[in-house]
Amino acid sequence: MVFDGLILMIVGMLTVYLFLVVMNVIIKLLSSAFGEHALKEEKMLLQEAEMKRRKKREKDMKKTAAFAGGPSVDDSSRLTAVIAAAVQAHRDR
Repeated sequence: MVFDGLILMIVGMLTVYLFLVVMNVIIKLLSSAFGEHALKEEKMLLQEAEMKRRKKREKDMKKTAAFAGGPSVDDSSRLTAVIAAAVQAHRDR
């Protein structure tokens, strides 16, 4: 009875081991067969990401160029007064 259990355990372990070996070999073969395709796809994805970054950078540059004049002197003094009032109110608490 115990001998039958040991044989069953060994057969099961050998089956799993052989399956893992075959799966490993198949993965390596597929990796070598499609490696060039994967590199091309990765390069294409990197180029697309770079194009998105460039477009965003250009869009941000256009936004900052529109506001290149900056706030007027009146706006700057009003902003300074508001900030000073907020700081004073915070200190008075």
